[in-house]
Amino acid sequence: MQHNSYRRWITLAIISFSGGVSFDLAYLRYIYQIPMAKFMGFSNTEIGLIMSTFGIAAIILYAPSGVIADKFSHRKMITSAMIITGLLGLLMATYPPLWVMLCIQVAFAITTILMLWSVSIKAASLLGDHSEQGKIMGWMEGLRGVGVMSLAVFTMWVFSRFAPDDSASLKTVIIIYSVVYILLGILCWFFVSDNNNLRSANNEEKQSFQLSDILAVLRISTTWYCSMVIFGVFTIYAILSYSTNYLTEMYGMSLVAASYMGIVINKIFRALCGPLGGIITTYSKVKSPTRVIQILSVLGLLALTALLVTNSNPQSVAMGIGLILLLGFTCYASRGLYWACPGEARTPSYIMGTTVGICSVIGFLPDVFVYPDYRLLARHPARCRSLPQYVADGHGGACHGDRLYLFAVPKNSYC
Repeated sequence: MQHNSYRRWITLAIISFSGGVSFDLAYLRYIYQIPMAKFMGFSNTEIGLIMSTFGIAAIILYAPSGVIADKFSHRKMITSAMIITGLLGLLMATYPPLWVMLCIQVAFAITTILMLWSVSIKAASLLGDHSEQGKIMGWMEGLRGVGVMSLAVFTMWVFSRFAPDDSASLKTVIIIYSVVYILLGILCWFFVSDNNNLRSANNEEKQSFQLSDILAVLRISTTWYCSMVIFGVFTIYAILSYSTNYLTEMYGMSLVAASYMGIVINKIFRALCGPLGGIITTYSKVKSPTRVIQILSVLGLLALTALLVTNSNPQSVAMGIGLILLLGFTCYASRGLYWACPGEARTPSYIMGTTVGICSVIGFLPDVFVYPDYRLLARHPARCRSLPQYVADGHGGACHGDRLYLFAVPKNSYC
């Protein structure tokens, strides 16, 4: 790349922070469900409807977001998405009625998914050539985690400064997020380059996006293999969010201790393991992100097998923690690398966004069925011991997907 090295990494950090924290207001109930019900006047059912509205809109918009990434200026799209998301947040801070909140959630899906999701991934991938994809994507995932965790800790501290019954507490949190979004949008305008220049830097012939390219992407085998990898890894990612419940119910850990483990697995590991996966890819003899994901999937499958074997008579809390930490490491390191797979396969930049969009639709489908399935298991305690098998099936799928991808993608060519 002909980019200044420092500027390139600053740009990656800004894109990563923007892509990471942009979803926090849409998913506000994950941390602030009780304050939302108390101060915004919504019932738990209405909050669920608000979340479902965003989720449905997001699934619909993943694929079109890829077309946006291939057709429009990255700088303009990311900047506009962040600033508009910030303005929507300021509207949200007025505690609007339900119908307005539903409209805001649809608008959040448009700004964070349609305008930002595939655009941010493609913009980051174009900061390096195919040999640097593991490093760039690993650091992108890690920086996303750092941004999300830092802003969450800061806003939670601000929230705790208010009296419990002060409705300004949640309003202030929303305003802080909104201002951060707008500031990040301004930074994106000055640091993110237009994709046309990046195409030239990659020495690719400029090609305008055609509708037929969608069908072309669907016919490419690597699109489906990459989708399988993401599907398996994301299944583990979704179920790891229940690690607190698992440790308390299966190993008898206290809720406080299990909650700390949940923070380590779902927050700290996200910030650390993504870059670590990139470092392994860059400096080890393996080099290939796909091969690294395959190795990580095998390790994860071994951890799940051990959990399954010990699940019938769970005695050692330390062993349970160790196995879950190993599983968390393999999951988050893989998350930091799976978007490097299309780049490693030398996917042309003019259809990279479309590839990301289609892979997102398929790969993130576990978001639709994992949580309802877990709630079903939780309502039937006799079935709870089948959870490790359920998780093992998901990671086994990831391992299979990685093998297929590995054998299907020639080392130096695009399928």
